[in-house]
Amino acid sequence: MVKIFVSGIFPRSDELIKKINKYEKKKIGVEELREAYEDEEKSWIEFQKGLSYVSDPLITWNDIFRPFTLNMENVEPGPLTRYLETNTFIRVPTIMGEPEIKLSILDMKNDYGINFILNRENKILLPGPYSFIKFSINRSGIPEEKLLEKISEIIFSQAKFFNYVEFKEPLIQSIGDLKKVSEIYSTANSNGYVFTNIETQNFIDFPLGYAVRTKNFSDVNESIIVELIDVFSTRIENLDIPDISITTNESLEFLPFNISKKKIEIMKKLLEVK
Repeated sequence: MVKIFVSGIFPRSDELIKKINKYEKKKIGVEELREAYEDEEKSWIEFQKGLSYVSDPLITWNDIFRPFTLNMENVEPGPLTRYLETNTFIRVPTIMGEPEIKLSILDMKNDYGINFILNRENKILLPGPYSFIKFSINRSGIPEEKLLEKISEIIFSQAKFFNYVEFKEPLIQSIGDLKKVSEIYSTANSNGYVFTNIETQNFIDFPLGYAVRTKNFSDVNESIIVELIDVFSTRIENLDIPDISITTNESLEFLPFNISKKKIEIMKKLLEVK
């Protein structure tokens, strides 16, 4: 069955950014800011109707790790670090000891005291454990293999709250990397897929579906999602594709707000003709 949907974090509108700036300057209170977040989330959710899955836009998130780095014992947001080869910066996890979760992700709040999850019914993104550990600064003295097991346990324990989960793994960049985490993901017990940074013409059996960039459409089966919608270009695609599932090749936050909406419109039109 063909599925078309958005991966990753969505951009914030100029209006929401202005509200955040006003809050930081103490010109508005947290309730007005919360209302602005909620209104924008509702707008994004409504705009995605017609896609196979409606994705949580995650506009309360500053990066893919922040819900966990703000809400775990012995883990904290680290220094600003460039996210891959982009102009976006993230605070990488700094691990000081054995990680322990303090709150359910449903109760976790951002720097402004606003819940990270505003609606649990939508497709949700969670950081993939492999990329969480590979991005991290490890000051705990705990071996990486043990940390991977612990972080996997924590992240997968939160995935149970959602109907469909995107495990974000930008540092899985080859089929070899994917094979390394097959056993870990066999414990996920979730409905969803793994977003990777793999370019390949070959595919493997894996416990979950996974997303890749490929030109080998002939061997794509229902467990493979192809990252065809390019968020690093403002060009609007004119795609003629076979019956395959597709998504974006990164988060829409890399695009201007209005262009990201046009990309979603293209995705909805593709699904209409299937």
